[in-house]
Amino acid sequence: MINARHSLKFSIIRWLSAVFVLAFVAIGTILFLVEKDLAKDKVVTDLNVIAEILGNRSIAALIFNDVSAANTNLSAAQYHQTIDQICLYDQNGDFFALYVSANNKRVCTPKQDIYQENHYEFSADNVNLFVSISDNSQVIGALVIDSNLDFIKTSQQQVVGILTIVLVVAIIAIYMLTNGLLTRMLSPLHHLHETAKSITTNVFSDIRAYKSKDDEVGQLVDVFNSMLDSLAKEHNLLQISEKRFRALADHAPIGIYLRDSDDRFVYVNQKWQDMTQCKLPLSFIDYRRQINAEDWVQVSDQLAQANLVSDSAMIEYGFTTAKGTSKAFLEQIAPVDVGDDSLSACIGSLLDVTELKQAQDDLERMAFNDPLTGLANRRFFNDHLKIEIVTAHKMNQSLAVLMLDLDHFKRVNDTQGHECGDELLTVVARKISQSVSTDDVVSRMGGDEFMILIRDIQSPAQLDRLVQNILASVVTPMGVDSLLDVTASIGVSVYPRDGETGAELIRNADIALYKAKDSGRNQAVYFSKVLDTEIKQKVRLEHKLKHALSENELSVYLQPQYNATAKKFFWAEALIRWIDKEDGFIPPDKFIGLAEETGLIHEIGLFVLREVCAFISKNEAYLTDLGIEGVAVNLSARQFFAKGFLDEIKQVLVEFSVRPEQLEFELTESMVMENTQHAIEIMHQLRDLGIRLSIDDFGTGYSSLAYLKRFPIHSVKIDRSFIRDIPDDQHDVEIASAIIAMAQKLGLEIIAEGVETQLQSDFLHEQGCSFMQGYFYAKPMPFQNVLELSHSESEQKSEA
Repeated sequence: MINARHSLKFSIIRWLSAVFVLAFVAIGTILFLVEKDLAKDKVVTDLNVIAEILGNRSIAALIFNDVSAANTNLSAAQYHQTIDQICLYDQNGDFFALYVSANNKRVCTPKQDIYQENHYEFSADNVNLFVSISDNSQVIGALVIDSNLDFIKTSQQQVVGILTIVLVVAIIAIYMLTNGLLTRMLSPLHHLHETAKSITTNVFSDIRAYKSKDDEVGQLVDVFNSMLDSLAKEHNLLQISEKRFRALADHAPIGIYLRDSDDRFVYVNQKWQDMTQCKLPLSFIDYRRQINAEDWVQVSDQLAQANLVSDSAMIEYGFTTAKGTSKAFLEQIAPVDVGDDSLSACIGSLLDVTELKQAQDDLERMAFNDPLTGLANRRFFNDHLKIEIVTAHKMNQSLAVLMLDLDHFKRVNDTQGHECGDELLTVVARKISQSVSTDDVVSRMGGDEFMILIRDIQSPAQLDRLVQNILASVVTPMGVDSLLDVTASIGVSVYPRDGETGAELIRNADIALYKAKDSGRNQAVYFSKVLDTEIKQKVRLEHKLKHALSENELSVYLQPQYNATAKKFFWAEALIRWIDKEDGFIPPDKFIGLAEETGLIHEIGLFVLREVCAFISKNEAYLTDLGIEGVAVNLSARQFFAKGFLDEIKQVLVEFSVRPEQLEFELTESMVMENTQHAIEIMHQLRDLGIRLSIDDFGTGYSSLAYLKRFPIHSVKIDRSFIRDIPDDQHDVEIASAIIAMAQKLGLEIIAEGVETQLQSDFLHEQGCSFMQGYFYAKPMPFQNVLELSHSESEQKSEA
């Protein structure tokens, strides 16, 4: 039973009583002080009335100096119990008459200032009143009344007594009323308390508290009963959940276990037993004997860490079953803290990842090795390079990074097939590996690109000999095709001279490789600051080219082509020109290759085509009078093989109302040889549209007569390199003559480029080449200058 001193009812009564007493004392104090002030005011009022009466009666006695009459008048104050003494003074302020009560022992002062204002003064025991006496506004005397305050003290004592009696009676009444009221009000709470006590012996009992009223206590009873119902429901659900968990755990595809604080397995499901081939009873000490010794230290550390931070952990380890089978397990453990060490210490799941681990090992091997050549791949090379750089830095050594790329490897795939290309890559990989030390790393980065890491470079001469040996091994006959001429280009960067990080070394080797290919291939180039500057200039030029395209700073020139037989212009070639605000004229051979690499060539080619078609459409009549029947436009490989190329051509022709016969596309030998069959298909589609086709720079590429006769072309153009030294160079004379004769046999028109002298023109004409293009007849010029040409200019050239 709850101690009455600490019961809720006692606390409420106590606090109510305390509040009432404090309130009553406050009110009583206020009443006491108010009553005291009222009593003082009453005394002052009574004394003022008595002073006025006695003063009026004393006027005559003062005037006639009748002391006896004055004493008689003052003795009338004896009927007022509070007056102890009255002193009367004449107009000079001298004592005149006196009244003194029987208990008063005071005496009047012999002299008094009668002209001061009327006033009174309170002390602890009495009050003094001073009143002047006037006759016809003339002060003739004064009264000083001395009164005691005994009746005030008596009345205050009576008030305190009454308040005390009232307080006692009120406290008793409050206690009785509050006790009865709280007993009735707290009865439901008492019942609720008794119900709660009985529930503690059986949490899931059906006993419920009784609700007597629908008040706050009744609502509390409802909440209490609802809580009991929820607990009972959750208990039932928990039992059902436990049964489901056991069923799920027993049939789970992974091993599940429970260990107590003594590291004994208290529960394991069937899958766990099947995987480990262990059965209960079993302790963790017995279980860990089957964990591979090389993994136990890691397992022990992770278990200790998980227990320390009370967090789950994933552990992977090897395990040997009782039958000697080796397995790889992935175990998830989670410490359990339920406040009772006897229940459990951790719960865990076990997964057999033996097959997955084997597959992972295979994938890792594949991740670090090239499947075709067996060499290290890009990922392994980059990681290993970082390690070797650290080692070289500590040992104060040098190392070299070589980037090797086969020259024209695409031709091998196109002409010999991809199987032959794969065989070639395998042979090259073996040759390179045989050319370097076993401590060096040879990697295939993809395609026909190889990376080579040379450790501990002793001298530049040693490195150069090794690089030359690698180049020589690549061009050695490899058994793939004895007629196939395969060479390689190599870019070399050296640590720490050319870079201090792997990324810098690879980047700089790539820059050197680019220079090697740009300089003719089949050679090795070492990185230098000059190369770096060239690349930066290249990047700068690329940005300027993009800006020139966006700001429409490029322009198209035309160079008329001359028919020496008809003695007039018959066609023209469109040439792109770029005059930059900062750098002035930038030759096409300086930015066309860059545009090819960056993909801007497609935009440039479309720009040229639109400009040409717009010019033809606007000036067709004048061009016809001049003899120019159409314009040739150079095509890049990217533009030629683009997916929507034909649709773009058709759209431009329709937009500017230009006939296909007024256009000619010039293709290079190397471009159409990249993908011969596809190129032939596109050329047929262009020729079906009515567009003329020609092979530009003929004689400088890789084409053969077998392919040339299959190309649906109209003409070939002899490259200017074969025209420049005619007729002085006999080799050029014979080559030009042979090309002209071959073209005539194939029924093709032939145009000679770079004609600059009369001798060159006469020789070509004699050999049967009537169509010529060069400075001798006309330079490349803006559109407006073409419109200013006249027939007389061409005739003068022919006569000269």
